[in-house]
Amino acid sequence: MRIDGDVADAINKSKNDFYDKYEYLKPECEKSWLEKAKEWIDSACEWCKDLWNKIIDFDFFNFIGKLIHSEGFRNFVTFAVGIFYQIGGVWLIKKIAELGTIAAVFVRKHPILSSYIPGLNVVADMTTGFFSLTLGADMDDDGIYHMRPDCLQQYAHYTTGYDDVFRAAVNKASGGEITVDVHQSQIFWVDLDGDKSKDEGEEFIIWSWKGDYMNLGAGAETGIYQVKDGEIDEYGNCIMENGEYSYLYAEVNREYSVDMTLELYHDSNGDGIFSDDEQLYKHEPDELQWWITGFDPLVQNVKAEDLQAVTTIDFSSFGENKDIMLDSFREFNAGEVEWDIPEKDSGSYIVTLTW
Repeated sequence: MRIDGDVADAINKSKNDFYDKYEYLKPECEKSWLEKAKEWIDSACEWCKDLWNKIIDFDFFNFIGKLIHSEGFRNFVTFAVGIFYQIGGVWLIKKIAELGTIAAVFVRKHPILSSYIPGLNVVADMTTGFFSLTLGADMDDDGIYHMRPDCLQQYAHYTTGYDDVFRAAVNKASGGEITVDVHQSQIFWVDLDGDKSKDEGEEFIIWSWKGDYMNLGAGAETGIYQVKDGEIDEYGNCIMENGEYSYLYAEVNREYSVDMTLELYHDSNGDGIFSDDEQLYKHEPDELQWWITGFDPLVQNVKAEDLQAVTTIDFSSFGENKDIMLDSFREFNAGEVEWDIPEKDSGSYIVTLTW
């Protein structure tokens, strides 16, 4: 019996040594529950890793963009927001944001006095915390919210489909008024490597928005994107419809962040004149921007046509590429009335969009 036990131990040790060396050959019946659990966890981790790789893959985002671009998806969102508007949900979230921002500005400007008002600091912190966590936005001393350059939106890419859905939803939320509008520059090709051919990552577009952003209020934004894909004609040019590109897929490259400023004016009396006393804000960040924004929750229910947004972009921020970037932008956007582009050899690199 002792001999049989020794032999069995020797066999088991040899078998364990073999499976330690060739773990992938071990049959399921030989595995302990702990080994099976470890394999399941490893498998789950690999699945998550593979899923994430697919999510950040260009084709995945392009597919999602085209899905959002579809008429069916746009109609669904419009219908859902319309119901939300009818039951008073839009009014409620606007009012909560407005009152919360008033509280936050008061606390920022009168910290000692606000400490004597029960619950005021809590309301202020909840409001600013909500916008910070969900949108990556920080409030300045005047109650204007600005997205941080390192916000999560930099990873989400962008398509014209988002524009279609967002405008349809927000315009529906306002009872059918056109409250959000968009402006696209002409796509400009920059021969970064000097090989005279259009390569991946050498096409750019400057995309701007203004309007009523529901709970964020009156706002504007401008971003610089690299164009990755789009619907093209027989000559290889991206198709435009009614002054906008039919379908574009673009992404953020923070290497091309620049000095930008943003001003927003509200024609509150309807005379069509945007005077200095109607300026809602002038945002002049110290940090380089790929996307500059500003939203005023204290000004609600505005029409896009009653807002004027002014963005300046300093092309000298592109460093050694500043001349070819500006020359290309000038070539492709000459004659666009919204743009003020400095003449070549003028010494100025500041381009201004007023619309």
